[in-house]
Order: sequence, then C-alpha cells, then structure tokens
Amino acid sequence: MSRNQNNRSEDSYIINDILPAFADYGYPVAGDSENLKIKDIRIRMGSTYKKPDVVFYADGVPVLLVEAKKENKSQSDAEEQAKSYIRNFPIREYSRDGRPPQYAAVTIGKTIYFYKYEFDINQYGAIIDRLEPISKIPTYDELRKLYGLKEQEKPILDPERFKNVFYQLISALDFENKKKISPEIVLRTVKLLYEFLKDSNNYTSRSPYIELDRHPDRQRWIRNVLRQYSWQDLNEKIADQFRTEILRAFQGSKQLNQYLTPWPVVVFMTCLVNLQPQDRVLDFECGSGGFLVAAVRSGIPLDNVLGVDIADLPYYVSKVFLALNFNIKGRDIDSIPVYNDNGLKDWGSDWDVVISNPAGGEKYQLNDLDEIYHFLEKDIDLDGNPDPAWEYNFSIQRAIRSAKIGGRICLILPEGFFSNSSAEFLRKYVAKHCRIKAVISLPRGIFYKGTTVRQVQGGRQVSQQKMSILLAVKTKEVNDGEGIDLDNININYPVFLSAIQKPNIDDPDWLDKVLGRVLEEYEYWQNNKTLTDQNNKLKFSSLVKKNKRKQKKSPVENRKIHKIIKKSKPKTKEEIIIPDDLDKLF
Repeated sequence: MSRNQNNRSEDSYIINDILPAFADYGYPVAGDSENLKIKDIRIRMGSTYKKPDVVFYADGVPVLLVEAKKENKSQSDAEEQAKSYIRNFPIREYSRDGRPPQYAAVTIGKTIYFYKYEFDINQYGAIIDRLEPISKIPTYDELRKLYGLKEQEKPILDPERFKNVFYQLISALDFENKKKISPEIVLRTVKLLYEFLKDSNNYTSRSPYIELDRHPDRQRWIRNVLRQYSWQDLNEKIADQFRTEILRAFQGSKQLNQYLTPWPVVVFMTCLVNLQPQDRVLDFECGSGGFLVAAVRSGIPLDNVLGVDIADLPYYVSKVFLALNFNIKGRDIDSIPVYNDNGLKDWGSDWDVVISNPAGGEKYQLNDLDEIYHFLEKDIDLDGNPDPAWEYNFSIQRAIRSAKIGGRICLILPEGFFSNSSAEFLRKYVAKHCRIKAVISLPRGIFYKGTTVRQVQGGRQVSQQKMSILLAVKTKEVNDGEGIDLDNININYPVFLSAIQKPNIDDPDWLDKVLGRVLEEYEYWQNNKTLTDQNNKLKFSSLVKKNKRKQKKSPVENRKIHKIIKKSKPKTKEEIIIPDDLDKLF
C-alpha cells in the first residue's frame, strides 16, 4: 500500500472501501441515514464513550455491526472490539425491538470476515460470549430473513421502469464512454440481463460485469440499477417493452445490421400456419425469438418449440425475450429451447411447423460452407456447377428438409425468389416438394433501418427491399441427388396471392389492420376457393419461368398455376390493394 493510502483518514477508508464492499451484498449505501449509521452510536465503555465504525439497520433493528481496520491491523483485536460494542450496545436508545446486533463483521483492508454473535457456557459454568465465524457472507435481504424481518418492499418492475433499467445499463456498460449505441454495447446489456435473470446473486462473477473490474463506480451503478425494483413478476408487457427497446437500439445505430420482424407480421404468420396445441415448431434462424414467443402465447408448450441462431446477439436477445415473457428465472433459463448454433444443421425432420425470417447477410458464406453442404445439397439442378451460395437457397432447403410430410412452412423471402431467372432452380425445388398455399407480398419500408434484408444478388443489405411471405405444405420427402425434375408433379392448383400497399393515411396500426383483413380473406379462400368480393377475377401464370440463359426448355414451361388477383378498388382506406403487377411474382 502506498504512503498516501496509509495516510488516508479512517472516514475516507470507510466511505470509499468498506461501504462499497458491503454494497456488493445489497447493504445500504451512503446517504441512507435510516438504515446506515457511520460513527453515530455512542456506546459506554467503562468511563468513556466510543462509537462503532458502522451499524446497519433494518426496520429500526440493528442487524450488523462492523469494525473496520486498515491493512496489517490485528484481526483478533478487531474481533474483541466488535464483541465489546455488541455486549454494551445501548438497546433502549438504538434498537426498536430491544435486540442488540446479532451479527458482526470485521474488515481488514477490503477483506470481510463475518460472524454470528453467540453465547456459551464454559467448564466453570460461566456465561461467555463469542463471535462464531461464518464462511458465506449473507446478503442484506438474507440477513433480514435471519432476523425474522420482512423483505424490503421494492417497486414492482413494469414496462416503463424496465425501459429506465435498460438504458441505464447501456450507459453503464459503455466501456469506451462513446455515448453511441453499438453492437457491442447492446450485446453487453442483453447478456448482463441474461446473467442477472439466471443468477441474481452471482451475475457479478460473469461477463460483462467483470469487464468493469477497473471501474467499481460503474459496477456499483449496475448493482443499484438492477436491485431497485422487484423482478418477481415478469410478464409479456415487460417482454414487449424489451423488444421495443431492442428495436429502438437497432434503429439508432448504423452499425447494427440486425433484423427484427415487425410484430404484426409475426402474429400474422403464426395465424397463417394455423398453429395447433400439439404442434412442434422450429425457427432455425430465430433472431429475437418473436415466432417462438408468439407460438407459446398461442397455447403451444414451450417444450414444443425450438429456436436456433448462429450469432451471439440474437441468441441472447431471444433467450431474454422468452425469459421475460414467461417469467423464467434461475437455472430454468438453461432449459429455454434456444441454441447458439448453425440453424442450417439437421435439427430433425418431423416438425409440424417451420417458420422463420432468414436475416440474410454473409455469415454462412464466410466460414461454414463445408459444414452447410454436409447437411444440404450443393447442386440441386444437377448441372455440374455449384448452386449460388445465397442464404435463401440454404434456408429454403433447411425449411423443407425439417418439415414432416403435411408440415406447414412459412418463410419471409426476397421477392427475387419469385421472379429472378437465377432463382428458377429454387422455385422448382419448392414446387417438387411442397404445395404452395399462399404468397403475400409485403410493402417496402416495414423492415426497419439498419436491418439485414439482403439483396437478391451481391450480398448487399438494404432496408427498403420488397419481401414476401411464402406459405407451403410439404408433400414429398427430399432425396439427395434426385434433382428437380417435375415430371408427375401436380402444380396445376390454385394459390392465394395478395400484395399489400401502405395506405395514404397516418395510422400507426395500419399494418396490423391490413394483415388482419388479409388473414380473413385467406381463411375464407381456404373454405370457399374464392374471396369475399365476388368480382374477383382468375388469372393464370406458369409457376416456373423459362431461364433465358439456358437453351434447354423447362419441363414445366406450359404447366400452369392459378392465381387469385383482387381487381376491385378498396371500399375503405384500410382495404387491401392487390395490383396488376403481382403477375411479376412468377
């Protein structure tokens, strides 16, 4: 210890070293005059009065007396001093229920030694007192329970308070103090919440908290933020607030190329696949976990869903989202069915529902192609050349392979899948193994700034790209190396098509309303093979266009698939418009 440290006053030592050390265990901090007395209690010791260094209170009861000594001082002398203080404690003046402190602590430097104050009888029948060492330092709440005192009533965490917690944690975990949202800061914040929910008493021994070991003031800030509210009653409103704040963080940073599916789209897709309580649901690139939460909210057991994401940030976001939504804490968090792994691996082929929004980007292309091709095909059209390593190539293969026969597949895909000649082999692949039920074209601009909506070619990412929802039912198992010959495959059947345009009205709920109307039309179409408006017209188009770059004719060039196109003008501003150029989808 330096000379300056040795010359520090005892008060400075108590304020800057001792109280922060006890604050780690939830004890009152400086400024709490009701529950913390620093050299404030006069105890008669013979002919003089002395004052113990620190006495912690709870509900007017002295629960812990602390005798603080600097480095290299005698521990045994400190123990005797603490016993003397407890033995002579003025209970009439300083104890609500007439009890002296029953616990004591001695600090030597920053090391804490904890004791239970007990009485015993020696061999001569004399009553003696002693300090019995305790190896595990109890928290403030645990000590309150040992005294039979009620736990402190903390304000219950609600969505608005959670928002405050979230942004305070972001500020505290800004290691570089840049005051800007970055992927690293968001990951640290979400991971800290994950570790806190998993073990509220031990999160301080894990990353990212320990990365602030050189910043005890920030660590103290984090502890105070997390313990200011009760986390007992977590619910879906708090979970939704968490997802909202994650979205705002994404929108506020140009660096955050993460992707959140708008919640109305999540709900719409889970309704579109007509989830049943017994269904098993897979999202092989689960992102924030939206589809998993929506499935469980609909009545599917948590054990019947599985989410996978290869990136750390969405993995932790989805874990925390599910934990907050369903009030999962402690070791049970480990059982939340979300894996930090490559979703393109084989996760089984007996899923009733495969639903996902593949986020795009090149994360699978850089290092994992060899592993991917261990599970998926490299040359679907059997032309001797590897197929393009597009993510939606891999995603479509994984979705179809994962579903059982009769299983429903619902994916968000770039509209290039439905129109580009270079994606013809994928359309044939879907047509061979599935019956297409619906295609819903989404409007531009509903996917938020900073998201990884990938362009059809080139690997670039833009937020304004048009996307569509594909709903299909698996009808045929996949056999490696069989190609995409569509002979004897029936593709002459009706498909529900809808294209959504944003109405010229200022309504924040417009997407939810429009998707609700589309769902009504789809359900009516399922039962009646027509739409509610009897003026609808049928048009026909081939499912798979001829690839102009190839000389060989497509074997399905003249096969047709029905398309339902709504021509009538909307009766209200909220009605769906399905334009003529929907033909371009195929």
